[in-house]
Amino acid sequence: MSQHDSWWSSFLNGCSCDPSVHETDTSVLSIEKQKPSQGDDPETDEPAMLPIAAQEPEDKEPEEKGIEDKEEIVELVRPEMLEEWRRQTAMEYNRMITESRRMHAESFTRAGPANRYGELGELPAFKEGRHVPTLALINPMSGAAAGMDILQVARRCDYYKERFFNIIDVVKGQHRGGLLDVFRIELCKAKAEAQDIGMRPRLISGGGDGTGSFAIFMIFLALKADSSRAHEGLEDTGNGFIWTDEEMAESFPAIAQMPLGSANDFGNILGWGQKYPGDVMCGSGPCGAREAALYQLQRWISAVIDPKSRIVNFDVWGFMPPKGSDQCNFKLAELTGQRGRNPNRKIDGKHQVVLKQAGKPVPFFVCLYFSAGIGAYMTSRFQINRRKTPLRNRAEYVRQLLGIVLESNPPQLAGRLNGVTIDCEDRPYFPPRRHLANQGRKYREVGFYNINWQAHGLHGKDRAPLGSRLCGCCASRQPVTFNDGKIDMFRWKFASFFKNPGVTMQTDKKEDMLLTFSAGAGKGVFFQWDGESRFAFNPKGEDFQIFIRKVLNVPVVIGPWVNTGLTGNLDNGDPVSFSFCGRTPEEVAAVKRRALQAVSGHLDAELNASAEELQAAGMHSTGGGT
Repeated sequence: MSQHDSWWSSFLNGCSCDPSVHETDTSVLSIEKQKPSQGDDPETDEPAMLPIAAQEPEDKEPEEKGIEDKEEIVELVRPEMLEEWRRQTAMEYNRMITESRRMHAESFTRAGPANRYGELGELPAFKEGRHVPTLALINPMSGAAAGMDILQVARRCDYYKERFFNIIDVVKGQHRGGLLDVFRIELCKAKAEAQDIGMRPRLISGGGDGTGSFAIFMIFLALKADSSRAHEGLEDTGNGFIWTDEEMAESFPAIAQMPLGSANDFGNILGWGQKYPGDVMCGSGPCGAREAALYQLQRWISAVIDPKSRIVNFDVWGFMPPKGSDQCNFKLAELTGQRGRNPNRKIDGKHQVVLKQAGKPVPFFVCLYFSAGIGAYMTSRFQINRRKTPLRNRAEYVRQLLGIVLESNPPQLAGRLNGVTIDCEDRPYFPPRRHLANQGRKYREVGFYNINWQAHGLHGKDRAPLGSRLCGCCASRQPVTFNDGKIDMFRWKFASFFKNPGVTMQTDKKEDMLLTFSAGAGKGVFFQWDGESRFAFNPKGEDFQIFIRKVLNVPVVIGPWVNTGLTGNLDNGDPVSFSFCGRTPEEVAAVKRRALQAVSGHLDAELNASAEELQAAGMHSTGGGT
């Protein structure tokens, strides 16, 4: 399973999803050229403006006349008052942006061990007009703090210093004039610069596998429109964002995944390596490890900014309400418990699942894979027992897997995949012989791949007869491909590894997936997406559905170490572009609404169970459940 860094859920809980500012010719670009006024108050986020009531003629009594219409109030505002308000607001905002930039630069400083890339190393020089404008969102704690070292190296060059961001600080800086505003400004500048040379800007997503989908989330958050700040460039272009659909299609940044996590399935399949750039065995000394690490990092960055690096389409799937519904009918919680072989609590003589209220991220984008069953349960238990090194993490996965196999089944789980049915394209898919009772009990895992790489070695190819699988002569057997508009469904039991044979799963290409769970009150199912695990249930014990379909087409940058034997043909025949996806205009509009709900925080309330809902479902919880 793909591993996330421990910071993931904790810092995401601080997401306020407040909108910020966009650069336009009449706002940010001109604002930054102005000098702050001596009389402005730097301690407030509110616009400095003249009191309107004090400027009105004495015979005006708006309170008594009940002036509620906005147009009537505007008529009372003198042009010079409005101009003064705009000037004061621009100067105040300029001060806040300048302060955020200063704090952004200073945040790259690091205390502790010496930089693994050396104290004087620099990234390759960026040449405007020759290289592709590039930004970065990097988790400083990933890769045993390699992310912080990379940010520190980036600080030594003016170009990278302005555009390489600590992703945690961007999340925290969502207030007006904060670091999210700075990120938006630089994103819009990069868009204009890339257009001048006929290219698409690029964005480095540095972290674990889940950082790729979160980087997409952060782009949407930065571009979200806000009518209350339209004068600062956040005017809605008609789709809920400050860029039009045409601008999104042409200039949505192409993602380059920097492998700073433990598994790095995403970065590896895109050709950017399985380990972070500059990961060397010895840390210092005459072996020249720092020089070698810096060379590898420079080579990695050079490939990203090189216009010759290939850009291709990438399918992004999403959790959507089932057809005919406007919201999902399941709730989510997270497994909790003591670290150890079995985190479950012994209650009434049995080890039982104990849950807590789920934090962020809430499931929406799926870039890599989805599954329900033993792997998702194992991932939940692993998240409680995360270790400090990749080797120890892999050993912990094995320990948890053995524990699940040898333990009795907790009452909250239906037993393997009992109660789970899946339809794809409105046709039955799982279990294979649904008309027979308890067929789900035979299987351990069901789900789909979007990329042909999971957990350092699981792959998928089209279903084929046993003879073709054994002799390997079936040339038409297609691998999992991430831009063919299909998910590659799989189902397995332990015997599957002998029947396949090996770790290449038999897969079936489908356009969507509808998982239905029906096992009664007090029960649910663990699922995982891109390595993040949750427990799904219905508070009333009713059947619930998890529906996933394609929601986005996103450009990605292909690295120099791509293995086309795993990816298949990278050219899907369509022009490289960004788009919201759906079969009909209504389905496309539904994806836009869902994306806006995600960045506004509305999906949290829809999907994450409250303490009362956990209690109503009869679940044991840290919030006072039964």
